[in-house]
Amino acid sequence: MPRMGDNVRDRAAILADLRTATLPRTVRCYSQVGSTMDVARQLLPELRDDELPLLVYADEQTSGRGRLGRSWVAPSGSALLLSLALRPGWLPPERALSLVWMAGVALCDAVAEQTGLAAMLKWPNDLLLPTGDGVYAKAAGVLLEAGFNGAALAWVIIGIGVNVSDSPPPGLARYPATSLCAAAGRPVDRLALLRALLRHLDAWHALLIAGEEQALFDAWRARLHSLGRSITVQLSHGPIIGWAEAVDRSGALILRDAVGALHTISTGDVGVLSP
Repeated sequence: MPRMGDNVRDRAAILADLRTATLPRTVRCYSQVGSTMDVARQLLPELRDDELPLLVYADEQTSGRGRLGRSWVAPSGSALLLSLALRPGWLPPERALSLVWMAGVALCDAVAEQTGLAAMLKWPNDLLLPTGDGVYAKAAGVLLEAGFNGAALAWVIIGIGVNVSDSPPPGLARYPATSLCAAAGRPVDRLALLRALLRHLDAWHALLIAGEEQALFDAWRARLHSLGRSITVQLSHGPIIGWAEAVDRSGALILRDAVGALHTISTGDVGVLSP
């Protein structure tokens, strides 16, 4: 499918009449970088608090990465690749994960707005799209990195990668993959998607600052495709299979195994089992 939104690296086009309240305040766009998260981390020390949040966007990454140390590869111009850098001094360190919920919910909302697709999340932070016959495939991921000043949260970088017009071929991804264009059956404009994402991020960011974390948690939980399903979770010591019953207030997954024992899982790679 043709690639749309070729002016997505135009800072003025990104910000034109965006009408967001809190983000972004600084925008840097590149044709190619190693990783937008690395660029954001390098730029953070140079920026004042009133110049943040910082948006770093690139058409291509040569060293992009996803969760659990995996690489993220996408042809130039085929994906939405960005990082958002903040100094959320108002956020207690133990609540930093709420920024992952914020990114996941905003991404679902933006994709639904631009494509009409019922976007959902694979716990904790991968975007899934319906591809037919009840099958969902991964189309985007969210990555969080944080730095600390003693016990305080010093900075946070949220990385987001969205397959817009291309996706990894079968065999290269651990989970079925798709792109927005393939799932929607039509071209998707990257600039329009980026602007929609920024608006939804801004709305949830403002609610978080106002202390409305419960509303965000409820919205994130409601979008979790993994809940109420038989799943396998790949842990460092091997896989565990069971029924995804719930998520607790920290965001951990509550899984009941075949003998009825409950497991609280804070990190792992989820796969949904066929009925």
